[in-house]
Amino acid sequence: MKKSLYIVLIFVLLAGVLASCAAKPGDALITVKGKIEKTNSGSNYVLDQAAFDSKSVELTYNDPWMGDGLKYKGILLKDLIEMVKPAADVKTVSLICTDGKAYDVALADAQKYDIMLAHWVGGELLTEENGGPVKVAYSDDAKATYPDESWAWWVVAVEFK
Repeated sequence: MKKSLYIVLIFVLLAGVLASCAAKPGDALITVKGKIEKTNSGSNYVLDQAAFDSKSVELTYNDPWMGDGLKYKGILLKDLIEMVKPAADVKTVSLICTDGKAYDVALADAQKYDIMLAHWVGGELLTEENGGPVKVAYSDDAKATYPDESWAWWVVAVEFK
């Protein structure tokens, strides 16, 4: 009986810790910076959980790391471009990860292809183990330009340059 009680107690504590780590409304999932006209937080534009909830679309992607035919939901780069209004001289959208590594996408390609800042897969929030809370997903027609290694995980910022 004591062993069962300890196990239940451990699960309750673990659930509490995990819940406290989840993104809360207002917490930045993605900070958009660089040469942008529209900001909502100082000189940046912040995408929080509410922004993802209201502006996301769901599309099917063939993920080279997790499998084909996956339903990803998130904000398309082309929609983000409309939201933040980059300056006329912007040529590059840089996707920056927690480790500081950046993956560059040509602005013209971001407007042309369905490149997504994905926050859900299969109806579930992305976890750290599968690249979340936000990762980049490329449509099949973009894969000739952006190979498998371009699927950036743990994206925390987007910079327009």
